[in-house]
Amino acid sequence: MRLNLKNVTALIVDRDPYVRGLVAQMLRGFGVSTVMVADNGVQAKEILAHNSPEITFIEGELPDMPAAELIGWVRRNPNKALRFLPIIVLSGYTQLHLISVARDAGAHLVVRKPVSPKILFERLVWVAAFDRPFLESPAYAGPDRRFRAADPPDGKLKRQTDQPQPAIQQA
Repeated sequence: MRLNLKNVTALIVDRDPYVRGLVAQMLRGFGVSTVMVADNGVQAKEILAHNSPEITFIEGELPDMPAAELIGWVRRNPNKALRFLPIIVLSGYTQLHLISVARDAGAHLVVRKPVSPKILFERLVWVAAFDRPFLESPAYAGPDRRFRAADPPDGKLKRQTDQPQPAIQQA
C-alpha cells in the first residue's frame, strides 16, 4: 500500500535520544515532512499546546509521568482537533497489563520496541486505513476499543494469548 505522508507532522515523545532519532529517521524515510521531538510529558504538552501534529508516538514509560496520563490529557483537551490525534505507544514492555493501560487511556495501538521500519510503516497504514469511531464518556475518551474483527496489519497474531487456548480436560 502507498501512503502519502508528505504534509504530515509527527511528534515523538521518548526519553531516549537514540530512539527518538531512529524513529524520526524512519518517519522521514516514509516521507513525513516535519518531526517534532520531546523527551518527557511536560515537553510534549508544551509542544501540543502550540502545534497540531497528525500522529504522535509516545514511549510507554515517560520519565516524568505515566504515558496514560499524557494520553488522557490529549483525549480530554479542550482543543477538539487534538482530542482525535492518533497515538501509537512504543514500549519495550508489552505485557497484557501495560497494553491494557495504554489502550484504556485512549491509545490507538501499542508497538513493541525495538521497532523495525516495516512494522512502523504497517502500523501507520493500519491507523490510517481503519478509521475507528471516537467515544467519549466519563470513564473513557478515545478510539473505539472494539475492533477485534480487524486482523493485525500483517495478518499474523503475535502473542501467545492471541491463539485459541485448548479446553482443560478433567479426569
